[in-house]
Amino acid sequence: MRRRHLLAAIGVAGASTGLAACGPPAPSATLPTGTRTGGELVYATDREPTCLDPHNSGDMPQTYIARQYLDSLVSMREDGTVVPWLAESWEISSDGLVYDFTLKEGVEFTDGESLDAEAVVANVEQIMDPVTQSSTALLYLSPYFESAEATSEHVVRLILKRPYSPLLTVLSQAFFGIESPAAMARGLEENCLAPVGTGPFIVTEWKRNREVVMIRNENYTSAPADAKHQGPAYLEKVTWRFLPDSTARFGALQSGTAHAIFNLPPESVPAARADDTIDTEDFVHSGVPFALDLNTTDPALDDLRVRRAIVHASDARGIVASAYAGVFPYEGNAVSSGTPAYDERFHEPFPYDPERANDLLDEAGWSGRDAEGYRMKEGRTLALRLPYASDPGETPPADLTIYQNFQAMEKRVGVKIELLPSDAATMTAMKSDPTRYDIQGRYWNSPTPNVMYIKFSQETLELGNGQNVSQDYDEELDETLLAAAATTDAEEQVALYSRAQELLVARTWHVPLYPIQTRLAVRSDLVRDIWIEPSEGEPVLHDAYLVRGGR
Repeated sequence: MRRRHLLAAIGVAGASTGLAACGPPAPSATLPTGTRTGGELVYATDREPTCLDPHNSGDMPQTYIARQYLDSLVSMREDGTVVPWLAESWEISSDGLVYDFTLKEGVEFTDGESLDAEAVVANVEQIMDPVTQSSTALLYLSPYFESAEATSEHVVRLILKRPYSPLLTVLSQAFFGIESPAAMARGLEENCLAPVGTGPFIVTEWKRNREVVMIRNENYTSAPADAKHQGPAYLEKVTWRFLPDSTARFGALQSGTAHAIFNLPPESVPAARADDTIDTEDFVHSGVPFALDLNTTDPALDDLRVRRAIVHASDARGIVASAYAGVFPYEGNAVSSGTPAYDERFHEPFPYDPERANDLLDEAGWSGRDAEGYRMKEGRTLALRLPYASDPGETPPADLTIYQNFQAMEKRVGVKIELLPSDAATMTAMKSDPTRYDIQGRYWNSPTPNVMYIKFSQETLELGNGQNVSQDYDEELDETLLAAAATTDAEEQVALYSRAQELLVARTWHVPLYPIQTRLAVRSDLVRDIWIEPSEGEPVLHDAYLVRGGR
């Protein structure tokens, strides 16, 4: 499993300080032995995006597929360094407020429009426009962004209102993929169906609830510096298939109807590892782990003693091990173990301790009991609502098991957890209405530890888009994270991010459970060179090629 290092991320390449300075595919039948170019690859995944434009909304299924047809300004390597992509170089002012990106020349979008500085400006403006409904890209930029302008045909300038040292790693994500302004001008609804980029593949058809079909961009010239090859993709066609059922997805891999699958189900891991034709790869995401966020607008959860009691009572380590059969590790910190500046001191700050949980609940005044044995205070039962997406693609069986085990553990100390299966519209409505939930299962993948500011800051709370699920903030935490973003001194950043983790543990706004992972299983006898890029764990198919006879 991979982890990234903050120190390496600071020494970015290309930068300088100072502006002056369906049926089974049969690819093997059409490919001569040893040929790399040609054929169709079928990639099966569990979740279908709501929109193919990652500027809109901002969910992980979007970024995984968008990586195949959108290029970003820069690309991030596994060690955290940043290398050229659409931007061949960049310069950063000494005060960290101005970034000048020089674009590659001769690059075209697949609709024939030219990539230039004005196109990049249009993309930034779309991301920052509230109408775009960007819940991810907007949050990365809004606390820092001042303006974007084209200073020449191929130089775009980003001006910040405060220093933001993670900016380059942030821009490496597919959430910031550059799209054709002409295509964006069609409007959000049409652009969602088939965004237009400069990338290695072109979206040709989206068959809802089934698949997205992409064909090779024959004129591709803009692969990132860390690609395994330059020029067009080897594959002629990619079918990105949606198979929410984990058994069906793994069965497709075993039968060869899929060449690669995302989110290998935990129960299939032993069989996959025992199969010589299947390779597996796990990538631990940087960011906030999957956790149960506690809504402090509920009077009970506004009490720190109650929040800590819930954590102590949950046996988070045990319920993760039970649900994921040891495939996912437990993580009790506010950030995942794959995150730069991760501090191991906070790996398990509040271990399973039901006796301590009972003491804390008594101290908080929840000492009465109702007829079912649940705790009461001033006539109210300590009952907390935990809505979750009823779609198995959104809430896989293992996560549902976690919710059920959490419910059972909390019942032992007298806390009632009401599990509420909900449709997509209901879950979306909760983002703007914190009165509709008390607990939510959430995570946030990010290449920077400054993700803590996105999840828990006052600015995010005031945006009112539901990403600060706990509905609370801490002034010292905000100041600490802003200071970390303002410095490029690696040791100072580590110290500040460690302090931020300590402050988050102290506030106990969530019950951390496990780090999010990209888990790929690939038929190595059918396809080679699918790799996972490290900014968001996105699969890269540009370098993939089909094989015949294992050659």
